[in-house]
Amino acid sequence: MADFAQMLKYLREREGLTQRELAAKLQMSAGAIGMYESGKRHPKFEDEEAIADFFNVDLNTLRGKRIDETDPNSELAKRAIKYYELFVNATPEAQSAVELLLKSSQQPK
Repeated sequence: MADFAQMLKYLREREGLTQRELAAKLQMSAGAIGMYESGKRHPKFEDEEAIADFFNVDLNTLRGKRIDETDPNSELAKRAIKYYELFVNATPEAQSAVELLLKSSQQPK
């Protein structure tokens, strides 16, 4: 199951932001974002709300509570996070190939 730290990192990377960029947008320190993502620290409730609002998700999603074993979409969500991480860590050539494949699958027939 995803937790707050994993979801924060996922959402930040999904938006293409560095920890420093996210921190600036939220008026927090980059160190705080790093601590949150490593799980070494958890934000105050007010900061957690600001993060959820920034990413336009509810607190349960931010806390990773939407991904559980009883949720029929949990396996899909887990795979999406896994594939996203694989994509982010792939070579630029592999990323281009995946993007081309996805674009070609969206063409009307």
